[in-house]
Amino acid sequence: MKKAITAVPNASQNRQQIEADLDTARQQLLDAEAKLAQEQAAVNAFRMQCRLKLGDLIEETLSLRAERESCLTILKLHQQELDMENADPFAPEGDPPPTETGHFDEIVLPELATPQQEKEAAKRLYRELARRFHPDLAAGAAERAYMTAIMASINIAYERQDVVALHNLAGEMDPTAVAELATIDNLQIRSLREQLLKIQRRQRKVQQQYRALRQDNVAKLWRKAQQLEAEGKSWWEAVKQDLQNIIAQTRSELAQLQTQLKQFEGNVTQL
Repeated sequence: MKKAITAVPNASQNRQQIEADLDTARQQLLDAEAKLAQEQAAVNAFRMQCRLKLGDLIEETLSLRAERESCLTILKLHQQELDMENADPFAPEGDPPPTETGHFDEIVLPELATPQQEKEAAKRLYRELARRFHPDLAAGAAERAYMTAIMASINIAYERQDVVALHNLAGEMDPTAVAELATIDNLQIRSLREQLLKIQRRQRKVQQQYRALRQDNVAKLWRKAQQLEAEGKSWWEAVKQDLQNIIAQTRSELAQLQTQLKQFEGNVTQL
């Protein structure tokens, strides 16, 4: 029985395969960049529409909330002073009952969103990157030098809470690829391999940017608006109505707080 002969690819075959991989990777990169650019443009246009169509209502909402919180703070301070003056030294200690101020529904808009979600996302991404690029995980000198440089950039980006920079760093070359390049003796094949790795790195960065865009508050609203429009509903009218309801309720709560504040200050003046 004859033994099967396994063909060993030569340098020419390797070069042809890498060139074919390069052509495929370039086209994939072009497609990914076009998709990202198209969605970014749509989200940016939607962001501008939000400001044009809802900007006045958002500003009024924020202004009323700020005034409401200011009145609430003053009332609490006055109440604390009054409690201290009338305190019974023999009464058991306890927390004062909370002041009822009503409740209004929140609406998720970029101008009203909290940055806490971004901080948590940055922390998760930092941990993921540290597991990939920490120098202590290096298998050799080349990997260690590369991972040390990348980890330094990761630390700087995290200190600055630069989520965009962290996403870009997530697309950097895998440390093992750096070590593999050093083992390729053929200079032409090594050069082609480096080009392929650069394109693949750019692909990963585009993918990271696209994932980050999908998590952006404005992008989420844009997709929600598209869904409602496809159902024949007007997202703008729904949000406008929600904001008007919030404004009306906040005005009512603010008026109640202002009345309480006037009554309190009037009683203090009489004393």
